[in-house]
Amino acid sequence: MSASREKKQRQGDLAQGLTQKQRQELKEQQAAKRKAVLYTGIGIVIAVLVVILLVWHSGIFQRRATALSVGGRDYNVNDVNYYFYTALTEEYYYANMFGGAAFDPTADLHTQYVDEEETQSYYDYFLEQAVERLTEAAALENAAAEEGYTLTEEDKASVEENLASYESYAQQSYPNLESFLKANFGRYMTTSAFRTCLERATLVDSYKNAYLDKQEVTGEELDAYYEENADALDSYDYRYILVDGSVPETTDEEGNTVEPTEEETAAAMQAAEVKANQFADAVRAAEDREAAFIELAPDYVSESSRDSYAEDPDRSLTTGTLGSSLVYYDYGSWLQEAGRAAGDVTVIEGTDSYYVVLFLDRYRVEEPTVDIRHILIKAETAEADDETTEDVDESTTPTQEALDAAKAEAEDLLAQWEAGDKTAESFGALAKEYSDDSGSKTAGGLYEHVTKGQMFDAFDAWIFDQARQSGDTTLVENPQSGQQGWHVIYFQDWAAPVWENTADSAIRTQRQTDWLTELTEGLEAVQGSGIKYVG
Repeated sequence: MSASREKKQRQGDLAQGLTQKQRQELKEQQAAKRKAVLYTGIGIVIAVLVVILLVWHSGIFQRRATALSVGGRDYNVNDVNYYFYTALTEEYYYANMFGGAAFDPTADLHTQYVDEEETQSYYDYFLEQAVERLTEAAALENAAAEEGYTLTEEDKASVEENLASYESYAQQSYPNLESFLKANFGRYMTTSAFRTCLERATLVDSYKNAYLDKQEVTGEELDAYYEENADALDSYDYRYILVDGSVPETTDEEGNTVEPTEEETAAAMQAAEVKANQFADAVRAAEDREAAFIELAPDYVSESSRDSYAEDPDRSLTTGTLGSSLVYYDYGSWLQEAGRAAGDVTVIEGTDSYYVVLFLDRYRVEEPTVDIRHILIKAETAEADDETTEDVDESTTPTQEALDAAKAEAEDLLAQWEAGDKTAESFGALAKEYSDDSGSKTAGGLYEHVTKGQMFDAFDAWIFDQARQSGDTTLVENPQSGQQGWHVIYFQDWAAPVWENTADSAIRTQRQTDWLTELTEGLEAVQGSGIKYVG
């Protein structure tokens, strides 16, 4: 007999000797044991399910899911979300710059549409951009890997600076950086995932810029480009005034704004056109058209501008406008028309006024631009006390004592630089640490291809002195409102004229575009299961 059968038989024999009560108790014990085993099993299952739910809600599964595969590379939800929300932010920013956003980023993007026909939602629009950008990124990552190109030390420093900037933004309104990232780059974004995205974006940008820098453009290529694009590369001098054709808003007896009627608006514009043509005819009839334009302009501008035009003869003058920027003006194409001659006058309709424009000159600027670095030390100004302002000067004009302190700090920084290796790089390091100019601070105080008139007078005069040589330095006081203080200036080099720099950049950029087209040709972006968690 087997051991198990013997055990069962012993249990059966034992049961035969039990009383009725003992048998009942044994039965109850066995039932309780079976229940305990059952409940223990159920408890384990529930515990496992709770863990699974907690993990699910933590986003671990979602963020790791492949959302897009391109060029042999798999990108997860956060990789796509980085570009999705970047596209969204850019669209929202530029839309607000030019008249207000057409979508609400806090509402469902699936139900907001790019076009009136509602053929594409904003969600699909931003996803499309994210896919395009990641496709390019994949192509560049592959090419960089094949070439052995990695993040430079400068690139790594840039990543850290960007992370520090985001940390600073987060501290203003969020508990921590991760909360900020989830609010602005999707609920699955983490600090480590964001760092990965930043490193990828920095690598591909660095690799693209390295390609640009390797390009060589010959003089013949520059001349050929100029011949094809002279309208955009030439500079223009002209005078213009606006003859107002708007209808002032009025208010009713209850103080409500009353908008002008269409008839009133049309009548005002018609009167402005008549007035503008009278001015243009008077200028054409003069022997010296520019002198006549200056003399008569105050009689044709709005009453509020009349005195300023009378006091300042050059109020109507615009010089050195690069042709490429004229596309933003209603009169731009007229200035660029072939055969345009000095003294030509025209009247052009604007939004709620008429332009009267006098053409003076068109030319190619051959004067060199300059590359400079600078450190701005702004003089401190008094800050108003929220509770009492009796003893506080709320003016933005700093005291002489504050200006002297700024100068002393600028002198100390220049002395530090002169005590070192006296290079552009060491000057840039000081600028990154101490400059108050946010526009150039992160670039080591560098401004490239600066043109005459771009800086204030004293700054401009020094950097464009014909005697300037690479490595020259000086201190210059800044008198401009809100910028009062002192500049430490480092002259880096003379650079190409504006037209040549523009042409060179355009040629290089076109080569880069062709290169990127070749890299991405044939690459297919395949959406994975994680795509549903994007956005």
